[in-house]
Amino acid sequence: MKEAEKHPKSRIDRVNPALVQDNQVLALSVNRQEVEQSTHFIREYGLLTPPVVGQMQDGSCRVLAGEREFLALREMGNRTAEAVVVFVEEPEEMDRLSLQLSTLRKAPNPLSEGMLVQQILQTGRYTQAQVGDLLGKSVSWVNKRLSLATRLQPAVRTLVTEKRLCAHSAQSIAKLPEPAQTAFAHSALREGLSKYAVETLVTAYNRPDTPASLQEHILREPRHALASLVEGRAVHCVPTKTDKAVAKELPAQRSLRSNLTLLLACMRDAELDLPNALPTGESSLGGLMYMCHQRCRLFASLLASKLPQLSPGKEHPASHPAEVERFAQEVPHGH
Repeated sequence: MKEAEKHPKSRIDRVNPALVQDNQVLALSVNRQEVEQSTHFIREYGLLTPPVVGQMQDGSCRVLAGEREFLALREMGNRTAEAVVVFVEEPEEMDRLSLQLSTLRKAPNPLSEGMLVQQILQTGRYTQAQVGDLLGKSVSWVNKRLSLATRLQPAVRTLVTEKRLCAHSAQSIAKLPEPAQTAFAHSALREGLSKYAVETLVTAYNRPDTPASLQEHILREPRHALASLVEGRAVHCVPTKTDKAVAKELPAQRSLRSNLTLLLACMRDAELDLPNALPTGESSLGGLMYMCHQRCRLFASLLASKLPQLSPGKEHPASHPAEVERFAQEVPHGH
């Protein structure tokens, strides 16, 4: 007990901010606006929340928590500041303490947490389960944070750092192939998608039977693709458990089914937009509309040539009264 009192693990002391080593990982969670806010707050009220500094036996120090306050103090030119100094024996212990303090303060940057988790695991002294126990988190939480540090494209990381993209959405986007991440992230932000919408679209994109056309549609027009998915007009390997015919379809047939259902959804939405469009001669869409018209005629001819082969000697499925009525309800009035 006396030995512990002689050598406390921490104490409140005054340090020189200019001599304390930066924590590059924690600095990712700080932007310019936050530093300016801290500067204004410290000048107005003083340093109400002392930063935490780790100190090695050789006297070298590094920020463990409160990087925002430290940056503000340096810019203000303060030569001394009060801080909680924690004595550590090994450099790896600093990463562990930074992560624990970040979690305890309940205001962490998920990307910084992920990078700290990565650094701790790289020491080989901890497993993912042990890191989870250390923080009171699940292994799933550790995996998700780790994916932000190891699988996320640098451009998408920047969006997280700038707090334009939430951690939940970023964790979902990290599951996409790297070439697709940046395009999808910007599209999701542009269209204001929720984290649940992002998760749904990423899941659909990663399905092994999702056609390339739908994947491209998800990247370029995620909100439109989401509407198709929610309405059940997108890729499904087995739409119903009782539909044995669909379950036995070949990969090419499944791909065609997905493309046709997506085509129907796109056509229906285009039909809704047409009444509000300018006349062809006054619209920049005239050329595109003409190309669609020609393409639709060619595609209709191709479908007509294939329809008899699909169900020879049987009534065409679309001629069923219930099917015709359903389709008529989907088409806007006036068409």
